[in-house]
Amino acid sequence: MEKNRNLREGIEDADATGLVAGEELITQAETELPLLRLRESLPHKDLHAALPEAHAEHATVDALHAELHKSAPDRGSVEQHVARLRLLPELEAIVVNWWDDPRVQRFFADLGQIGV
Repeated sequence: MEKNRNLREGIEDADATGLVAGEELITQAETELPLLRLRESLPHKDLHAALPEAHAEHATVDALHAELHKSAPDRGSVEQHVARLRLLPELEAIVVNWWDDPRVQRFFADLGQIGV
């Protein structure tokens, strides 16, 4: 019981110094910054521009974009969208260049590693 009380007091003392809040900010930056970069890296406008205006796969481009803007994108959903878009000759090079980028792959590998 005394050990738990001492631990709690230590945590409260650290929180009073701002250390806990600082750690929370660091954690937030480490998780949100890669997601922000991933979102910005998707050539959303280029994908739309490469398709004819009435093409049905504009919806898939938007679905991929929406998935990446979720707080925790689902790798399986992203892979399905990517696979579908890669089949289109107009989009293949754009999608491959984006998806095969080591930063994009690292992001999804990290997601898988932490179990999200």
